[in-house]
Amino acid sequence: MSDKSREISVVVIGGSYAGAATAKRLAQLSKKGFSGLKVTLVDKSTHYFHAIGFPKALVDAEYAEKAFMSFEGFFEPGSKHEFVNQKLSRVVDNHHVELDNGQTLFYDYLVLATGGQAPGPINVVGRTKDEGMEEIQQLRQGLDDAGSVLVIGGGAVGVEVAGFVAEKYPTKKVTLVHSRSRLLPEHFRPGVSNGAVDKLSRLGVNVVLNDKVEIPSDFGYSSNVGHRILRGQDSGNEYASDVQILAVGFKVHTEYLEPLEDALGHTLREAKTGAIRVRPTLQLDSSLAPHIFVPGDVNNLPSSTKFGFKAEMQGNTVAANIKKLIQSGFDKAFKSQEGSKAVAEAAPVVGKWTDYVDLILVPIGPDLGVAQVLKIALGASGLANLFVRQLKSKDFMLGMRKSYFPGNKKAKRE
Repeated sequence: MSDKSREISVVVIGGSYAGAATAKRLAQLSKKGFSGLKVTLVDKSTHYFHAIGFPKALVDAEYAEKAFMSFEGFFEPGSKHEFVNQKLSRVVDNHHVELDNGQTLFYDYLVLATGGQAPGPINVVGRTKDEGMEEIQQLRQGLDDAGSVLVIGGGAVGVEVAGFVAEKYPTKKVTLVHSRSRLLPEHFRPGVSNGAVDKLSRLGVNVVLNDKVEIPSDFGYSSNVGHRILRGQDSGNEYASDVQILAVGFKVHTEYLEPLEDALGHTLREAKTGAIRVRPTLQLDSSLAPHIFVPGDVNNLPSSTKFGFKAEMQGNTVAANIKKLIQSGFDKAFKSQEGSKAVAEAAPVVGKWTDYVDLILVPIGPDLGVAQVLKIALGASGLANLFVRQLKSKDFMLGMRKSYFPGNKKAKRE
């Protein structure tokens, strides 16, 4: 067996933006001389859901249908690469993971792209397309029947949801409450936030700032359909509505790392958040595991990096770094010497991920929007509307994702 035809196993956990980008690029490497390379993509859901497009999917049933794409069509038909529909249970050690069904997978390289879980409906809970569609349909039906809607949280998702709901249902009372003094992430310029308030107001949205809404303990996971009165934590303001949509909070679930932490003898996660600590190369922050990478929302990089397109960029960096390790023969040496400390510490230096893109695009209904590009705020201007409409509002970049699923196209032709 030639060195390039050696068996190499890459396991990618999580098929959203970071994981999909990594798996897709590494699968291409098997066509470029590394014939023994196999990529296994593991995800708890049967279908990829284009979460970026949730605000549009909420008010557009036809779009929602298209936003789900089967993972069975992720790899090219006939390839050796594999999709496994399971949830990660635990990372056992430096070469094995265990899934919820008890199945154990061996890996030479592991990519933990398990993402994060926001409490809002953007994270579809259902593990099948039918379950996911039912979740969205129930919320959409609630909006159809409601007289008033409360959106809690004024980040990008909350602003987009409020805008699309207000545009779709112009006679309904829509209120957006945000706990901070400005809408949208505060590392963007004030002009973007001010523009968002202006354009939401044009659609009839009542924007309330500096008020943190108390969320009842019995509140639904992502939203609540039914009349409720919620209150501001400090203000005492009362917000009566028939539908309440949460667009706040963010959690990661990384308990699966505990066995590896025990095996390596040190913690790998932030104590407060559970986020996995990474090096600038997106490798796990451990000199004993240079073959484990953590791109996307589950890592401990700053909140300014928690955007879908940046997760995808991180996935591309991880793929390039694993490619370099494969080309160096690292996996062969690490496996033959049973993961020795000396081999791990002598791993080749790989590339750092740099957050060099300063960009936000926020559609506010199909025709309005705000943006920031290269430190230039496009807020209340008409140019912002045109810019966002051309780049995002039409399909929330869904068309770009379809190329990730070649098997789905083939199935439709047949």
